[in-house]
Amino acid sequence: MKNLIVYAHPWDGSFNNHVLKTVIGKLEAQNQQVDVIDLYQDGFDPVIRQEDLAVFGKGQYADIKAAEYVNRLKEADRVFFIFPIWWYSMPAMLKGFFDKVLLKGTSYIENEDKQLRGILDIKESAVITTANITKGIFEQLGDPIEKSLIAGTFGMVGIENTTWIHCPTVHLEASRDQFLSEIDAYLSK
Repeated sequence: MKNLIVYAHPWDGSFNNHVLKTVIGKLEAQNQQVDVIDLYQDGFDPVIRQEDLAVFGKGQYADIKAAEYVNRLKEADRVFFIFPIWWYSMPAMLKGFFDKVLLKGTSYIENEDKQLRGILDIKESAVITTANITKGIFEQLGDPIEKSLIAGTFGMVGIENTTWIHCPTVHLEASRDQFLSEIDAYLSK
């Protein structure tokens, strides 16, 4: 299985980095192929600039990294997104990834009836997040991860069967241990 990990955290000493290394280690131990997009380490520019917008409507890329990233997404059987929750959402770096990489014609198409259909054809995915907020509080806020990211963005581009694994109190060791056991269970199925 070809696994792609999209990772968004700037500090290599973070718990998120430990999670990244844990996921890579478990996949490699299963002899699975692993490709990692580390947005910060890659120096990805998440800002849509004038030159990006000039070709956006044509489904073309001014940003060479964005074009490379969509090709890596197309090659994946399963994709993981590993990131912290900041201000009830994903880091701006990851939002910029979605804005610049998921273009019409490369990740979705529009049919004659103006209906959008995803064409990435990724049959399985996981969103792995850390925060100091529970899923219950997310639900009270309209559930931006489940509704906007998973049902909205992923649903529109063809990323299917998403499991969301969340660490609600990243500063507590017991919470981190429980979270890591949930990741292990997901990867062991």
